[in-house]
Amino acid sequence: MSYFESNKIKQIVALSGIAVLVVFLLVSLSGFIPAFLGAVIFYVICSPLVHFLTTHWKLKKGLAVTITLILSLLIILIPVFSLTNVLVSKITLMLDSYDLYAEFQNFNAIVNEKYGLNIFSHETWASIESKVANFIPNIFEQTLSILADIAIMYFILFFMLYSGTLAESSITNLLPYTKENSQLFAKELVSQTYSNVIGAPLLALIQSCFAIIGFWICGLSEPIFWGLMCGFLSFIPLVGSALIWVPAGLIQLANGASWQGVVILIYGAVVIINVDNVFRFVLQKKIGDVHPLVTVFGVIVGLEWFGIPGLIFGPLLISYLLIMIKVYRAEYGSKNYIISEPVAETLEKPNE
Repeated sequence: MSYFESNKIKQIVALSGIAVLVVFLLVSLSGFIPAFLGAVIFYVICSPLVHFLTTHWKLKKGLAVTITLILSLLIILIPVFSLTNVLVSKITLMLDSYDLYAEFQNFNAIVNEKYGLNIFSHETWASIESKVANFIPNIFEQTLSILADIAIMYFILFFMLYSGTLAESSITNLLPYTKENSQLFAKELVSQTYSNVIGAPLLALIQSCFAIIGFWICGLSEPIFWGLMCGFLSFIPLVGSALIWVPAGLIQLANGASWQGVVILIYGAVVIINVDNVFRFVLQKKIGDVHPLVTVFGVIVGLEWFGIPGLIFGPLLISYLLIMIKVYRAEYGSKNYIISEPVAETLEKPNE
């Protein structure tokens, strides 16, 4: 056996051992994956503030990290949880206060009389009621789980922020890439994190604002609540906000508010849906580009594995996978064919 073959076998054995241990640790610590992903996301967002506080305000590292963690809690987490709690409480109150079955039956009778359509059967309603009854308790159960994940996330995040550049350089040294490709990996990772974590919620908020305006003009009751629901459901692939404005338009038509119902349906199809496309194009230049298919499959995978937080984690994981493939091809592929012009420029800059 030649030296080359012997060395190759040793390399395969070493890599196999590493792979087995990595899989074992991932399976054993799978419950902490959401907390770890959350820590990575908040590290990307918060590390510039820690750097600013330590370099410009000359604060000690521990104090700067503590201030940053408190601000992240006050500015990001508390508002998000408060808004989610309001929406869930409102939905629960609606389910408890109204005989929704009677309301839908009345609506179905009106539509059937005017248009000859039978939208809701007893079986359809039973299916909807069962799904809603299971969905609300699941949200509360996930809320308790999310609170535990947040506590663990902040524990991890504190040490990540405190270690700072040392942690970044250690991770960079572990990557099996050249220095240039490792820098490319870090740059792309930051860009995709901002795009998924800031871009997607910002698009949902913008869509909510447009929906609120349209619902208010058309006289829909509680336009703010239904507009926020449009934004929240915009994370769901394919149907998204249509789950709100389509029934709203049909209900207005059934209740005799003909022009309001027509306007809501046209406004939803022309404005609310396309708001996402228009502002996504603008945000791509400012933050980063996330392909719609990444969002669709990411949300499906994320909801399956992480529940509600999977709306963010799912697309982010797929984005990270695509980055790893891109950098791998840049490192080991034919550079004349594989690296696109922007990437090639990025790799050439450090050598200038």
